[in-house]
Amino acid sequence: MKKGKVFSMLVASALVTSTLAGTAGAAAAKTASPAKKAASKQTAAKFKVINSGLQVDGDNVVLKAIEVNGTKLYSIRDLADALNAGLKLENGSVVLNDSYGYHSVSIKPNIKSLQVEGATQDFKVAPKLQDGNIYVELNTTVDALGAEIAGSGKIYKLKRAEGQFSTIGFDENGSIVATKEDGEALQVFKLSPSLGTPYEVFSSNEGAATAVISPDHKWGAFTNENGQLFVYDLGTGLTKQIGSDSTVKTDLTWSADGKKVYFIQGDKQEKISYITVDTGVLTEVLADKVENKSDLQVSNDEKKIAYLVNTTGVASNDADSTEDSLTIDYSGAGAQVYSLDLTTKGAKPVQLTKTTDNKLLPSFLTDGSIVYVSADPDGKDVNSVLKSISADGTKVTDLVSDIDVNLDVVTKDGKLLVAGLKADGSSHLYEVTGGTKKELYSTPNVITEVAISKDGKIALISDGKVVVVDGGKGTELTK
Repeated sequence: MKKGKVFSMLVASALVTSTLAGTAGAAAAKTASPAKKAASKQTAAKFKVINSGLQVDGDNVVLKAIEVNGTKLYSIRDLADALNAGLKLENGSVVLNDSYGYHSVSIKPNIKSLQVEGATQDFKVAPKLQDGNIYVELNTTVDALGAEIAGSGKIYKLKRAEGQFSTIGFDENGSIVATKEDGEALQVFKLSPSLGTPYEVFSSNEGAATAVISPDHKWGAFTNENGQLFVYDLGTGLTKQIGSDSTVKTDLTWSADGKKVYFIQGDKQEKISYITVDTGVLTEVLADKVENKSDLQVSNDEKKIAYLVNTTGVASNDADSTEDSLTIDYSGAGAQVYSLDLTTKGAKPVQLTKTTDNKLLPSFLTDGSIVYVSADPDGKDVNSVLKSISADGTKVTDLVSDIDVNLDVVTKDGKLLVAGLKADGSSHLYEVTGGTKKELYSTPNVITEVAISKDGKIALISDGKVVVVDGGKGTELTK
């Protein structure tokens, strides 16, 4: 005999037994009138059973349902199966338990109240018993079990984390590490890339919330308000200080082997240095007194670094330095890309660009060339372009120009991912090889962050939500 049929028989038997037990004393004390006897022989009208489709964690399921006074009630057995919830009979009630043991819900047919962790809540329509099956309201039951209703007919087995997320990465086990920024303080969440698994608030350390994740996905590096370097374990959350230097450090970036953390150093961002993680020793790489360096990058072979130098306008006035004579020349303002050969002692930085466009997000490709986003300095309504500088620095070419590029990411194994907007406002993520684009994902909302796991899984942030991408399909892990 099938499990469902057995349960139906047990439900009917248990509830009838419970009802009889509760009414036996009254029946013995008083003989029913002929009218009441006749009424007791009448059979309650049956509701038509229909098949109703829902989507649970992205999968389509069909549940039996009935409609009572305009409200659809669903088979409690089918709903429990769809949510992987436990189902048992206990003292004349049907008890539901979620798969992680967080929630317990006790329900009786024809009774509007339900017990949720011992507290009383109410249905709008009382559950109905028909043919050994109990039918219940969807929203109330789903919410009581700690699951989530997300729009018409869409259910998540567990409530998702809620809020605006700003940064994203993966730990070495493939869990997503994301920073929630709209609470009282920044928080680091850990999320499974699969639905139906509980999330956790991993850290409330604001430094950890802005950490740069190491290439092996084991550590996050950050500085505190005193400029001291820290790393924290992405597995345990434990934090340790690296070295004792307390100068200002920005634009942290790891060497490919994870042994060093490079950074822009100084109050005026005039130096480039690194700290060896094992020893805490600081080594100065460049101190040319050129200020306003940013966007530091280290090549995978650690033979070169690239960075931007941001030049501001030049002020001038007359001999008396009067206010009326003050002028500012912005003709030379803007950001320029520089590189430095780390293998040659005494090497000088090489300026690779001289154009006035705004330059953002430089990254090394495996062949030694550098890509960056070029934006119009005057803010005109034209696309930002992904440009490429050849390894020898002699040639600059447009790599992606048919979308408004806002993001480029180079994976550890050298794949180039590019996100940007089309003319219709939709945002698209591509893998770019040479001049060829392969679309990986598209969304009506702007993509602001992209991360790649050790095994190549893609997660991103779009409209403040954490989305995992698989086969061109995006699954929103947060709301």
